[in-house]
Amino acid sequence: MITRFAPSLTGYLHLGHVLHMLYVWGMAQKLGAKVLCRIEDHDLSRARPEYESAIFETMDWLGFVPDLGIRAADEKPSEFRQSDCPEYYESVLQSLEKRGLVYGCECSRKQIAASQPKGTEELCYSGTCSEKGLPLEGNTVRFRTLEGETIFHDLKLGEQRQAPRNQCGDFSLRDRNGQWTYQFACVCDDIRHSVDLVIRGEDILFSTARQIQLFQTLEAPVPQYYHHPLIHDATGKKLSKRQRSVSITSMREAGLAASEVIGQSLLQAGFSDIA
Repeated sequence: MITRFAPSLTGYLHLGHVLHMLYVWGMAQKLGAKVLCRIEDHDLSRARPEYESAIFETMDWLGFVPDLGIRAADEKPSEFRQSDCPEYYESVLQSLEKRGLVYGCECSRKQIAASQPKGTEELCYSGTCSEKGLPLEGNTVRFRTLEGETIFHDLKLGEQRQAPRNQCGDFSLRDRNGQWTYQFACVCDDIRHSVDLVIRGEDILFSTARQIQLFQTLEAPVPQYYHHPLIHDATGKKLSKRQRSVSITSMREAGLAASEVIGQSLLQAGFSDIA
């Protein structure tokens, strides 16, 4: 069994990431799984090399050592960094194109947003370009989502039912600038790395069914999923890089010990019995 820790290069790690690592390594130990480390840098507009260095320094400092992938002694780093593998994603996309399962879309985000009902939490694409026959190059590439519900069992939250066609419609695999999306690159990587246990925050639960549809369409085994709770700030928002939550790097520079940082992540997550 293989699970993974896959940070993005869009900011420094914060306490929410520490909690995530505790779940990943803890569940791996409990289930006898190996932890694979890879870098998800599909968002090239926000990726910074200094973030990668800080991630590795934080992992080493906290004592989270992967069994496979980047930072594992017997592996080649280039096989576990998304920016190094465009040919792989292109080959998977071509296989979907040959089967008529993707299409080019010229609609802008502004145009899609204008057609949404008031109060919509997530944009849902109606398929305006699905039959136009537009080229994939230079346009957003969309996957033709399947009809009906996708039912799956989450190892923590139990049975889940999601209908991607109603949630998001035909979702994108690559944007018009040629950048691969999280949904597509993540599934492709899990397939090629033989990941069969995905441990992640409950904030990504809503996207699980669309990823399952990709796994099934690509005729690959669907991993088991475990969505864990998050750490929230005083206003109730989850900690995030976009909100510039306090980084582990700054906490370390302020003189905190690794054990104190781990303790803080657990306390803020509600594990008060460790005090």
